[in-house]
Amino acid sequence: MYKPTAVTKAALEFYRFTDDTGQVIDWKPGQLEIIDSIVNRGMGNKNRVQIIAHTRYGKSLSVAAGVCIRLGMKSDKFAVVAGTTEKAQIIMDDVIMLATNNGILRTQLNISEPLDRLRATRSKSRMMFKSKGEIRVFSAESSRVTETSKALMGFGAPNVIEDEAALINDKLQATVVRMLGDNPYDNFMLKIGNPFERNHFLKTWNSQKYYRIFIDDKRGIKEGRLTQELADEAKEADPLLYGINYECKFPDASMIDSSGWLYLFSDQDIEMATKRELIPTGTRRLGFDVARGGRDYNAIVFRQDNYAKVIKKFQLETSKKGGQDTLITAADEIVNAMRDLSVHPQNVFIDDNGVGGGITDYLTTVKGININPVNFGESASERNRDKYANLRAEVYAADNGVHNWLLHGGKLEAHDDWHEATNIRYRKDFKGRIILEKKEDMRLRGMHSPDVLDALALTFAESSVKVYHGVSNATIVAGGIRPF
Repeated sequence: MYKPTAVTKAALEFYRFTDDTGQVIDWKPGQLEIIDSIVNRGMGNKNRVQIIAHTRYGKSLSVAAGVCIRLGMKSDKFAVVAGTTEKAQIIMDDVIMLATNNGILRTQLNISEPLDRLRATRSKSRMMFKSKGEIRVFSAESSRVTETSKALMGFGAPNVIEDEAALINDKLQATVVRMLGDNPYDNFMLKIGNPFERNHFLKTWNSQKYYRIFIDDKRGIKEGRLTQELADEAKEADPLLYGINYECKFPDASMIDSSGWLYLFSDQDIEMATKRELIPTGTRRLGFDVARGGRDYNAIVFRQDNYAKVIKKFQLETSKKGGQDTLITAADEIVNAMRDLSVHPQNVFIDDNGVGGGITDYLTTVKGININPVNFGESASERNRDKYANLRAEVYAADNGVHNWLLHGGKLEAHDDWHEATNIRYRKDFKGRIILEKKEDMRLRGMHSPDVLDALALTFAESSVKVYHGVSNATIVAGGIRPF
């Protein structure tokens, strides 16, 4: 069990930090180690520290405590750099909370606005102390790398804290190192994050120059920052990232490339899913992924709660009359599949981009059949907007999406094209959200578009057809769907 240095122990007893409820914070051993590393600007005679700790451990609060103690004692300058301004602001918010809740530190703040307003908004990107010490936050968003680089060099802080450091690109990382070079004999860098990418974050983790603080789910449970029940719940809800976010494991080299892309499915995942034996049950759904031309295929997939099957994969040639015949033929394929498999319109989902929009319109206006148009490029649902970059990433990677379904009981009826799933890659964007590789980028590296998998993924979208009023006899006679 870690024991803090005398300086840190005395400082914590002196300040007795409280949260917003007025409760004195009970610091755990790992948190004390984090605080110690900042108060002393290094550990074990090393001025480089790297922290990998499980999600929700309380590392940001610990960092804030260390910064408050340091700025209360010294006229230091700290730069906090993170993937987004919002992420960097988390540490700043904790600094403001700890400082304004503490009677001693309140008197040391150099602020012009009313204290109550500062405590309520916590929106400052820069905090100054009467000791001439200060802390400032910077965004590492890819669109602002040049701007941030200039701001960092202008600020010239000898102390840098990188939050979610694995998501800071190598270009900005180089700027940070150059800035520290302004104080070659007196600088300090702290990296915090989850081991999402095998970039500079992995390189420095393996470097002898860094003091390493490692807090995985096992240590979190031992210290009382996590329970086994919560760990099990997190693993069930997010099996895709549990190993990274809680077990704190870097992805295996075979599962990630030099750009940081991870593969969503393995060959073993697909083999297991095709070999499962079960009786199909549950709601009957259809997904129709529409071809964009070229080497792409139209794909229709049928899915029940525990079972999926490729119904048809096909290409259509545009007639001399234009695209109308193609729309009609594609629409008829959907109608035939609905009729043959007794699938309700409100459980039919189509890729509505481009050509798909025309098919949806044709079915609605001519056939009188309302199905679900799905745009994978749209934002994820409101509850998951901070986790997934768009709807496509959500239906694949969320706890109720394709990945979890396939790994935990989904049966795939044997078909060669299910193995296209092993070409689908994902990573985190600069905001820390999961994003899937675009189909266009897959083609550039010689991979076929995952048409069949996207058709399956469509069936995991939420239905937008709220009420079904039936279809007219004319529609049925014209080759539409049969009554249910």
